[in-house]
Amino acid sequence: MKETIIQRIQKFSDNYGKDLSVEGVKWRYYRLGQGPVLLFLTGGLRRAAFGFGFMECLSSNYTVIAPDYPPLMTIGEMVQGLEAILDREAVADFHLLGQSYGGMLAQGLMVRRPQCVQRLVLSSTGPADYTPVWARVDDFFIFLVRLLPEGTVKRIFGGGLMKLFSFRESEREDWEDALRDTIQNDLTRADFVSHFAVAADLIRKRIVRPEAYQAWTGRPVVLSAENDRTQGKDDQARLEALFKRPVEMVSMGNLGHTAIVNDPARYSELLLRALT
Repeated sequence: MKETIIQRIQKFSDNYGKDLSVEGVKWRYYRLGQGPVLLFLTGGLRRAAFGFGFMECLSSNYTVIAPDYPPLMTIGEMVQGLEAILDREAVADFHLLGQSYGGMLAQGLMVRRPQCVQRLVLSSTGPADYTPVWARVDDFFIFLVRLLPEGTVKRIFGGGLMKLFSFRESEREDWEDALRDTIQNDLTRADFVSHFAVAADLIRKRIVRPEAYQAWTGRPVVLSAENDRTQGKDDQARLEALFKRPVEMVSMGNLGHTAIVNDPARYSELLLRALT
């Protein structure tokens, strides 16, 4: 019998998962493959194992390290955990892939370790130099998440994620079952608060700004899909102003915001191009 997506995610977690405690907070992350290190920061679903397909494709060329996100409240705590994982795995230099929400975290991490990041790949995400008004927007969502019943929060959050995800028709039902299972049985109210709180903290502290990347000597690459409404037409210009260097754009065609699960083999090909 063919394995379900839920079973494949669990199998991936069993095979490659590791646990680490950082300041009393449990971090779950995955390590697989061989070669240069690629740190993969997943999107707003917060569970990296959903990208099992592309990580397995990439593992013959790269050592992939990918964390889940615990429900932390500040960008400092998040970066501290990521650094602890890198230190535990004895990683000095690495490529950095930030997908969707993970792109914001990647830009925050780079401020702490600019000399370590050889190449930054931003996938289905944009510049995180948000204006202060966005912190107030995040505060409003935090208020709602704390006010509303947890079941309502999960339905709203899940509905938003479903609109961003695109799947092959033959796998749609299976993937949607996996999404619902994670949202209903794994994520908690604290995860949803964390989603907005970390972003608000990054904005208020002005972590992402041009002068923060002066010591970085690497190269930025953007993977962009034509049918991804989360990416703006001015993203390239804004990123070049942020990093003070040219940004290479790699088209993902119509693979959508979640190309990483929609077509992991094709996504891996495009990512390999971005990394070479």
